[in-house]
Amino acid sequence: MAAHEDIHPQDVVRVARRGRVFHALVRGRVPGGFQVQPLEPGVRATTVKAADVTFHWRAAGTPGPVADPAQPSLDHLLDR
Repeated sequence: MAAHEDIHPQDVVRVARRGRVFHALVRGRVPGGFQVQPLEPGVRATTVKAADVTFHWRAAGTPGPVADPAQPSLDHLLDR
């Protein structure tokens, strides 16, 4: 498990709390934990303690343009 300092908004976390396990989207930090948006229906938690986070996945972000100038352009094949 990564350090809780490595968890940022838009990451997804797995939370084990009061015998229930659920996944949530991190919206921000609060003292001692995170503000979250649960991904499963029926879960009403909006904040979780950092100690309740059992795993997390980083947000990948948006891929940027291809930076390789050697790659040929296919623009001439597009209908414009």
